[in-house]
Amino acid sequence: MSFIEDNQIKAVCFDIDGTLYPKWKMDVRLFKSSFFDPVFALKYNKMRKEIRKEDGYGLLDILSEDEIKRRNASILYGDSSRDSVERFIKKEKRLRENWDREYRNIKSAKGLSEALDKLKDNGLRLAAFSDFPIGVKLKAMGIEGYFEFALSSEEIGHFKPSRTPFSIISSSFGLDESKILYVGDSYRKDVVGSKLSGMHSCLIFRKNKKSYNMADIVAKDWKDFISKVL
Repeated sequence: MSFIEDNQIKAVCFDIDGTLYPKWKMDVRLFKSSFFDPVFALKYNKMRKEIRKEDGYGLLDILSEDEIKRRNASILYGDSSRDSVERFIKKEKRLRENWDREYRNIKSAKGLSEALDKLKDNGLRLAAFSDFPIGVKLKAMGIEGYFEFALSSEEIGHFKPSRTPFSIISSSFGLDESKILYVGDSYRKDVVGSKLSGMHSCLIFRKNKKSYNMADIVAKDWKDFISKVL
């Protein structure tokens, strides 16, 4: 029996950034994307950290697009006035355009496509999730056709490790959390967040399990991942 069979896993959801492609490639692209306004980029990153801290591991209500913009502007500029929100929208739009430009030629991690093929061949349903806008990433990597759906925390207003994203993933699959394996490269955001939500978890691109007691699987690469789940 395999891990998938033993735990009656029906679906696998993957973190995107740092998981489906190497994290260093993300860091380079985020850095290059910030050149148009380094001060805003730094404040934007700080804002995301503040939201993650505020949300914690909570199961929270989904925010509307307007609520998301007002919350972001309030953290960035100290108020959520119309002028501040409009200023935020303009700056963020430019930043996202830069992200899409930088990601046009992104390549997936070695062995990923083969791993996805094997999961599909074994009847697993697949999805992808990101704390950043997905944009052109999946298409550029040539893997968007593997996924039943792809979601971003930007659409719901809450970042991992909040349980809200994992609840949305479960609802989108129409499955109980216990039937889902979540795969990511961050122990706190991906493993702890998914486990507290009732999912199984895999930490990818790590070599040991000594410090990752909440992870069901620790895999050093995609070949190792497949050998441990199937």
